Amino acid sequence: MSDSIQKALADLRARQEAGEHMTCPRCGKDTMKPALCTNALSRVADGIFVCDDCGTQEALLAFMQNPMPVDEWAFLNSDLPSVDFKDLPGKAVWEQIRMEHGPALISIFKRWTEDEPGSDFKPYRREAMKRCPGLTQIWEHPFQAMYEVADGQLILRFRYTKDGVELTADLIENDK
Repeated sequence: MSDSIQKALADLRARQEAGEHMTCPRCGKDTMKPALCTNALSRVADGIFVCDDCGTQEALLAFMQNPMPVDEWAFLNSDLPSVDFKDLPGKAVWEQIRMEHGPALISIFKRWTEDEPGSDFKPYRREAMKRCPGLTQIWEHPFQAMYEVADGQLILRFRYTKDGVELTADLIENDK
């Protein structure tokens, strides 16, 4: 981890400990609870609290051995475009994403699979987050993208077929 990121995390930790109200440093959403200690403690950044949803995502990503690097957290990337699909149903979001984000994600998928095994995925992740506003997560193994929607999570999957790259989506519905 670079010195500038360590410095930013130390500043963030001090601001959190001082009781400053802020958005979640990981996702950038205003989902932090007022009492800092009732939020999730990050598994990636020591001593930093994140919202409960991000804490759950970190646990799942740790289980998959695919953590989201700190340098991709929202508080370090305020230059990335922001769109929130959480008010729209998955079916409507899928149609929009398929047409608008699909070609960009397919292009990134092709380049990633053609790259040398063991290559750094960070540039691909950063490009996807820039080109696809509203994208919540992207993983390299297996290559998948996730969007938060009103009725759950929309997971996009990519694979090669004899006709080219196939893009499919599954809606993982929220428990009601």
